[in-house]
Amino acid sequence: MNRRDTPGVFLPHLSTTSPRQSRSWQSRVLIVEESRLAAESLMFALDSDPLLDAVGYSLERAEALELAVAYEPDAVVVGWNVDDAAQLDLCERIHDLSPHVRLIALRQKLVPHEVEELFAAGAAECLESSCSADELLHAIADANSRQLVYERARREAEQRSLRKLLSNLAANA
Repeated sequence: MNRRDTPGVFLPHLSTTSPRQSRSWQSRVLIVEESRLAAESLMFALDSDPLLDAVGYSLERAEALELAVAYEPDAVVVGWNVDDAAQLDLCERIHDLSPHVRLIALRQKLVPHEVEELFAAGAAECLESSCSADELLHAIADANSRQLVYERARREAEQRSLRKLLSNLAANA
């Protein structure tokens, strides 16, 4: 069955044969939201930014996990209608399956210890559901920038370690 026909899943920009269809300069974003109206509203907001490709949404957590692995989004927005415990579990599971994915959690209210738990579970950002579309777009862009900076710093650290190792080997030879 084509994923486009699966209840609770809408993938307007995806085909079943090519998971990576977005332009290379666009960040692919998947939405997980239990309310179809909220999911479609988030899709509309994300589609307003040419740097983002809102690839689709899932209304069901199990399907969201499959889509996060199969379609390799750059970011996943986990909506506010996903209950708190399920949101935390979903963030942990997506982070475990795809650590490169930036997770943006939307909450009805930001409670400090709950936000800390979401960050520990792999969320890159946590916003109140009352945030504006611009705030959400900026949070995704900021998470993308932090990921790029992190990856660059990690590569540079690996290169320094390798140079040091090679230097030590040459000195001992």
